[in-house]
Amino acid sequence: MSTFCDQTVVEFIGGIGGNGSVHFRREKFIPHGGPDGGDGGFGGSIYLVADENINTLFDFNTTKLYKAEDGGRGNKSHMSGKAGEDMVLKVPAGTLIIDDKTKELLCDLKKHGQKYVVARGGRGGFGNAHFKSSVHRAPQFAESGEAGQISKVMLELQLVADIGIIGFPSSGKSTLISVISNARPKIADYPFTTLIPNLGMVSMGSFDKRMKDSFVVADIPGLIEGAHRGKGLGHEFLRHVSRSEMLVHLVDPTRICPEDYIIINEELEKYDKRLSTKGQITCISKTDAVAAEDLKKFKKELEKLNPKLKGKIFLISAITRQGIKELVFEMFKRVKAFREKRAETLAENEAILKETGEKVFRPHLEKKKFEVIFRRTKVEAASGKARNIFDVEGDRIEQVVRMTDLDNEEGLERIYHFLGKMGIKSELKKQGAKPGDRMRIAGKTFIMR
Repeated sequence: MSTFCDQTVVEFIGGIGGNGSVHFRREKFIPHGGPDGGDGGFGGSIYLVADENINTLFDFNTTKLYKAEDGGRGNKSHMSGKAGEDMVLKVPAGTLIIDDKTKELLCDLKKHGQKYVVARGGRGGFGNAHFKSSVHRAPQFAESGEAGQISKVMLELQLVADIGIIGFPSSGKSTLISVISNARPKIADYPFTTLIPNLGMVSMGSFDKRMKDSFVVADIPGLIEGAHRGKGLGHEFLRHVSRSEMLVHLVDPTRICPEDYIIINEELEKYDKRLSTKGQITCISKTDAVAAEDLKKFKKELEKLNPKLKGKIFLISAITRQGIKELVFEMFKRVKAFREKRAETLAENEAILKETGEKVFRPHLEKKKFEVIFRRTKVEAASGKARNIFDVEGDRIEQVVRMTDLDNEEGLERIYHFLGKMGIKSELKKQGAKPGDRMRIAGKTFIMR
């Protein structure tokens, strides 16, 4: 069974925060001991970390649910609960994290070591010692722990390579990558031998001992006409082409069909127009398998299809090694050029930021402080009076409601205190709320005072 997987949906749940403790000191000879209930521990969070040594999402395809450890309950003597242990999960470099419901791209883990919090742990509840004040000397309540964040996301792998090798099935892609890099793909003389993309590291030292540079190549499974519609294997793996800075296009002369070159390029454009703008190195492979005259004729026909190829087509044979060294040096030349260009662009952007003093701000994920929404009017059966109902939405006030035991009278009073402190009560009055009207917060209903 193949262990390769490049797309799967997984659910992640952060740990629940521990409950705060309600406790009072009762030691002998210590009068007026007061509250000493400790806070609950934070729930563990779940992190996804990019690792360039992994090239499959297979583990996530077999285990669909991950939950971090819950925080411990607070205790007496101001003792805080144990924080839940964070869960760190490794994913291949090049993994996209996409919200499964909205299809919004949440994060793109391109680089090794890059980290993303996919499910944050809940906050631990405050113990009653936290609520002690000069006017409230003996609070009889504590907060409940907050639930952890629940995230259902699609993980989609797009392999990160400097150069992608493309072409029809059995055009020699796997053989080429095995010759120039450390990759050892499955090779056989029949179509669709390569069922998964293969990554390989090309060490320039193997071709020139004075060089210490290297670059990454990807062998993309064979594409055929109609690949952009899901025909063959192309639909599953065309996405991996988008990560490559440039492409090496192999054309097989033994098929006696130079139109293959046009067909593959059309498939790239139909899948994503940006792919058609990527630089390409065109190669006629398997030169050892055809007669010299036939090869010359095939090359001319290919140049007729695209006059820009004249004098720029590489003739290679992975078996006899003909043209391999020249091709590798051309590949490295292109890789070096786009790396330098990328470095210049980054330097220019940094210089502009320094001159203008501008800062790069990342989007804030929290909602606004609060929002009051009038929903409908309900007629009370007993009195016959119309009572307005308002929905109050906002991260902080919803968090307070969820973490409060509403059966506790002091806890309920704290909710009303927050409504006044945050300006929600004033806003409700501006919108026409009167005593007796209803408020709904985090699924709970309160009466306007």
